[in-house]
Amino acid sequence: MTRPTSTIGRLLALGSLLTLVGCQSAAPATKPAAAAEQFCAPLPDVIAHRGGTEKSMENTVGAFTAAGEAGVTLWELDVHFDVHGVPVVLHDDTVDRVSPMSGDISTLDVSKGIPTDDGQHIPTLDEVYRVAERFDAHVLTEIKVVPTEAQWAAVADDIDRTIGRPGVTLMSFDRSIVRTAEEEFPDTSTGLIHGAGYLSPEQIHQYGDVFSQSQTSISASRARQWHDGDVDVYAWTVDKEADWQRLSAWPVAGFITNKPIAYTEWAEKQC
Repeated sequence: MTRPTSTIGRLLALGSLLTLVGCQSAAPATKPAAAAEQFCAPLPDVIAHRGGTEKSMENTVGAFTAAGEAGVTLWELDVHFDVHGVPVVLHDDTVDRVSPMSGDISTLDVSKGIPTDDGQHIPTLDEVYRVAERFDAHVLTEIKVVPTEAQWAAVADDIDRTIGRPGVTLMSFDRSIVRTAEEEFPDTSTGLIHGAGYLSPEQIHQYGDVFSQSQTSISASRARQWHDGDVDVYAWTVDKEADWQRLSAWPVAGFITNKPIAYTEWAEKQC
């Protein structure tokens, strides 16, 4: 299974991993021969934010299966740890927003089954990585809390017995987590997630291979500076067609979106 060694943007040649629009249209016969064919420029890649949430509840097996079945094979998910240190795919500290149960995930036992509001269950990281294996997906894995040594080992075990280290990018807002990930997983790509404000290419290169930036802090000039500094920027969370259009005009490598299926359909119509 081939996977990234530097930035996700350099995987465009893998085709099956990323959604790339490179469609071609023949010009009318009345056009000069030199203009007989026109090619569309590549659009930003699509990353399914917490899975295919257009079809299923976020961060569930159903959501990631929906993304894979739609041909979207670059996913983003969030990781917390249960009471026994088992890696769990969940965004919030508590299960309250997505489950009829309540409580901090760090006090609950995922092995007993934590239902979601749509009748599924909150999955372990191992479960989702096994779905990723089926679809040959690459998983941007956001670590939400600082893991203990044992919890890092549990993440490593989940990766190694499923999709393998090249199949994962370990990411976080917390720079100390990114640093530890680089040390503990030298054969896995890592990345920094950033919110408001600006980081220079030199600052970004200190923290792994991938850079994910809030779309509200991306401008044309910043996008060009990052591009010129050999940074592939992945914008989050980009859900509106107007934003797809605006950001596509700049050197942005990919969109992390809650609407991966809709974006794919929109992208196909741009040629």
